[in-house]
Amino acid sequence: MENKYKLLMNLSPELQKVYEKSYKEEKYDILVNEDGIIIAKKENNKDVNVEHEEFVIRVLNSMAKKYKQGGVLYIDISKEINSILKNIKDDKDMKVADQRITWPIRQAITKAIVGKINNNK
Repeated sequence: MENKYKLLMNLSPELQKVYEKSYKEEKYDILVNEDGIIIAKKENNKDVNVEHEEFVIRVLNSMAKKYKQGGVLYIDISKEINSILKNIKDDKDMKVADQRITWPIRQAITKAIVGKINNNK
């Protein structure tokens, strides 16, 4: 069973508190809760390398901070993170600029922004 990951970006402080409470009630682990960004995880696949997961979450958080436009974004990023973790499963030396990590994250965020723009038309 794969983990479920949710990314919420560009939250106001009030909205961030609401989502934090909601995720805790739904038994999500909140991995990041800062600067208008929440990254939450549900399930706990024992096959996941925790060190790799923490690294990918740090990269995701760093990238999310750069996308301040577009209003509040809610992204189910489970598919991308699980795919990244499978691709880097045996890596010992991970790099922040590794395309196997950054490209799927960038694509997911960009898709969410474009989807939101298209829905607002």
